[in-house]
Amino acid sequence: MSHQEHNPYQLFTKTILSNWKSQHVTYIKVEELTSVNNVTIYELIPDSELLDGDQETLYPIESEDILDMLLPNPKIRFLVHDIYLAENEE
Repeated sequence: MSHQEHNPYQLFTKTILSNWKSQHVTYIKVEELTSVNNVTIYELIPDSELLDGDQETLYPIESEDILDMLLPNPKIRFLVHDIYLAENEE
């Protein structure tokens, strides 16, 4: 049973935020993905300046709102997809 599905998301952390700042990311789009067991899950997308719907918001990377996303919250999770983390890996 070694055929497990890889979860492409990881929890937003200070390290990710620091890496994005060093990569000169200016905005982060917050997009609601789903709600599971009374927990709302959001995806963070760096430097996406286009809004596709009502469930999305843009925040400047230096915004206090971004820092609040790092704080533990039992009802909300902020996740980042692997594709937004691989930019500096070569």
